[in-house]
Amino acid sequence: MISSVVFAGNSIPFDKYEEATIHFHDGTSIRGFGKITVTSRIKFKTTEDGEPDTWTELMLKGITLHRELVDIDFLYIKVDRRKTLRLLEVIELGEISIFAEASSTLLPFTVYFNVGGLGSPDILSNNLLGVPNSYDQEVSFDIYAKKENEEAINFTTVFKFKKVATKFFKNCPQIVDRLQDRKYKRGDIIEMVYYYNDYCAALD
Repeated sequence: MISSVVFAGNSIPFDKYEEATIHFHDGTSIRGFGKITVTSRIKFKTTEDGEPDTWTELMLKGITLHRELVDIDFLYIKVDRRKTLRLLEVIELGEISIFAEASSTLLPFTVYFNVGGLGSPDILSNNLLGVPNSYDQEVSFDIYAKKENEEAINFTTVFKFKKVATKFFKNCPQIVDRLQDRKYKRGDIIEMVYYYNDYCAALD
């Protein structure tokens, strides 16, 4: 149950193209060079010196950014109480999937998670990034959990967290008990999803 934070370097991550693959709704993909805009649009070109096209959720399922050490996946996700789909970073895909969306007082900015790397979900506590960064500012990020065929819930900002989480994880008595005993709190949502997928999914 570990997650690392991968920074996009010292430059603002949206200001340049990088190796990427876009994924269409029909299951096909194209590799080239892309970047994500602050409005959840994707700009993509097949060659470095080519002219980019702009893509949205109407045409694409998502995009994979190919970094030196890791591939970072983003999917368009329907979020509860939001009219438009959001392009969210994939942390975990399973019976319950979990996604991240980062922001700061200075946009554009993003923080990338990579499940299986160094670090700990404890850095999610209080919705603050607990490690130094080159931007010298406080970065916040929202964590979304989503069941199949349902809209994603923003558990970072949801009102009455314990009540909503208890209903969301009702098929997992272990999680519900820990919520009632206040052993699980808002900052533990990633750990809760990992636990559910490992031990409670079959009970659903």
